[in-house]
Amino acid sequence: MFEEIWWVIPLVMMVFCLFMMRGRSGHMMCGLGSHKEDSNFISDSNSAMEILDKRYALGEIDSEEYEEKKKELNHAG
Repeated sequence: MFEEIWWVIPLVMMVFCLFMMRGRSGHMMCGLGSHKEDSNFISDSNSAMEILDKRYALGEIDSEEYEEKKKELNHAG
């Protein structure tokens, strides 16, 4: 019996991968998909002030912490 339907397993796996890729909006899944960087990614080349601005914009820190760290950066530089 298994000899007659062996081809179903790879087919089900491919359909599952395609379904998962579609749900992830092009992010890497099953070795396929988009290789572009996440737009929220903070790279090593960003300055400290750019990183601080991005963290505030993303809601990772509140306005009080943002202003405090901004003052520290201005006094350090």
